[in-house]
Amino acid sequence: MAVIHSYSVYRLFDFFMLTGTLGLGVCYAIARYLGHVSTFCDISSLVVNLPERIIFRMNFSLVGSLLAAMAFPIHTMLQKRVGGYAPTFAAAFQCLSGLGVILVGACGPTEIIEIHLLAAVLGFGGSAIAQIIYNFIFYSEDKKTQPDSATKIFTVRSILSVVFLICAVCLGLCESGIWPEEPYGHIFEWSLWFNLLFWYFTFKWDLKDFYVGSLDDDDETSNTVVHMGVPLLSL
Repeated sequence: MAVIHSYSVYRLFDFFMLTGTLGLGVCYAIARYLGHVSTFCDISSLVVNLPERIIFRMNFSLVGSLLAAMAFPIHTMLQKRVGGYAPTFAAAFQCLSGLGVILVGACGPTEIIEIHLLAAVLGFGGSAIAQIIYNFIFYSEDKKTQPDSATKIFTVRSILSVVFLICAVCLGLCESGIWPEEPYGHIFEWSLWFNLLFWYFTFKWDLKDFYVGSLDDDDETSNTVVHMGVPLLSL
């Protein structure tokens, strides 16, 4: 079985996270130009009016689909290299996060608010929990494979996770009325989004040799389907 073409997993994440952020920026620019939102607004305010709603839904569907789909090969790799239950939990929460992101775009706050809020919790919370678990999984592996940089990588990821949790608490204080929602609630919500995206950019340190590929059944000269330094699937 020959590998026809391979795709770097971390580059797929970089591409979709970057285009997802740019797409959100385009939605915001259109909404501001048409007077649909004020300077400070919720992310979900961009899925209310046309035409930015179309771009928003397509954008979040693509980002969410990548998150959910890539959870499976990453789980396979980590299960092979680390083992245990932690990779399964991390992959499950990453997959839930992807489904939540898709649902945020599919159901806006003016449609069914309960479903929209559930989707937001899944999107933000799923990735936050997955990333915290990944922090420790990758750190245990990095201490063996790249000991000189393991602590630095773990520190960067931990800082991003802590900042996310701080923003989440602050957003909760704004939503409960303890702190003013205008403009701080909007700022903290956008901060949650950017923190989650920035964390996924750190995949390049651990997944630089990890690929998914298209296969040809007619050629049996190759037996490696997906690899990250070691074969993950031998045929």
